[in-house]
Amino acid sequence: MAEIDQQALTAAVDDWLVKDVTILEPSSQTRAIIPENWWPVAESTDPEERKHAALALWNADFLALIPRYAHALQTSLVDVRVARHGHLTTASLDYVLRTDEGGLCVWAGEDPRTFDNAEPPFFAALPTPVQTFLRQVHAGYTTFDDETYGLATPANMTTLAARWGDPDTNEIIEWFEDLPFPGTQRLMFVTGVNDETALYFSPDLPAGQAITYYEPDFEIAPFGEALDDFITRPLDN
Repeated sequence: MAEIDQQALTAAVDDWLVKDVTILEPSSQTRAIIPENWWPVAESTDPEERKHAALALWNADFLALIPRYAHALQTSLVDVRVARHGHLTTASLDYVLRTDEGGLCVWAGEDPRTFDNAEPPFFAALPTPVQTFLRQVHAGYTTFDDETYGLATPANMTTLAARWGDPDTNEIIEWFEDLPFPGTQRLMFVTGVNDETALYFSPDLPAGQAITYYEPDFEIAPFGEALDDFITRPLDN
């Protein structure tokens, strides 16, 4: 399978908000700025080796939460490159997957070391495999920006109230679940698409549950199932 070179990666992120991306070639400078366990990806000239080295970083219990995307990583992953994006402060592992229609979609996996001192509120309410992934594998795994179609960076895991720009409100209208609504100040953003759809977690929900938002409705859903739905959407176009 052909590798993803600089030209191909640049073309694959053409729809991103910030299109500036550079593949980091193996060098002492590159090695100095990336996690040591990323070096096998950076130094390899073989796409298959790069994919294997990158996927070996992922915790199995997190992959078990998102079986559809886990399957795509095995069947549709074209290449993984160490890269720098213009909107990120550190290097990323860029996972390039083939969509159902034959296009390419890129997810940027961020340096887990950026998680230090960045734990968002109510972080312990996330499923343990997700906490492990964010702390040890990628402190953010998204496409297009720092929050879409994946796991937002810890800095972007803000409350619904903050995202709506109304920190004093704690209520919504469209809530028809049996459980009490947690409140906009206790719902934490996980991922979303624009402001019309989103996934939230809260310490006030049963373990393993999340809240999806499809404007204007909020609904309780299994966390893994909902995340799997969000993260695979770009592949289903």
